[in-house]
Amino acid sequence: MRKPVQAETAFLEAFHAHSDALFRHALYRLSDRDRALDAVQDTFLKTWDFIRGGGEVKSFKSFLYRVLHNLIIDEYRKSRPDSLDVLLEEAPSVIEKELSSGNVLEIEAMMDEKELRERVKNAVLLLDAPYQAVVALRFIDGLMPREIAGILGVTENIVSVRIHRGVAKLKELCKKNEI
Repeated sequence: MRKPVQAETAFLEAFHAHSDALFRHALYRLSDRDRALDAVQDTFLKTWDFIRGGGEVKSFKSFLYRVLHNLIIDEYRKSRPDSLDVLLEEAPSVIEKELSSGNVLEIEAMMDEKELRERVKNAVLLLDAPYQAVVALRFIDGLMPREIAGILGVTENIVSVRIHRGVAKLKELCKKNEI
């Protein structure tokens, strides 16, 4: 077991090294900045509680992603408070803001790119949970199958198969929706 000072130092180093990437992952998966911030904060709190309780973390990156992954699953299980009406009411103000700056061609290109990213993101969210998680961890966060296996607690082979099948299903969804 690490000494308390060493554990605290390692925890702080992990926080500085991984907090931004964890936030991006949570934001991508939850699509809400506040919920993503809360999830990352809870991730570090749970990790700190684990360390203070005498637990040892061999790989902070894998451990943190695993805790975050579990918190995101818990978040999905909760009912979503955002209604479609609220989202539709907010959309015009965002579009007006985008149109008020820049030239028309730049704005159109930027909006087309945003729309494409949003469509792909929505298609990823339609995947079954095991495929959704590995596709996001691999292609959004850039993690290797070995790291993903450590996060999810499965073998590297299972991760590779899920990535392959997830990408194939994503291609099907994109073709169906003409993305």
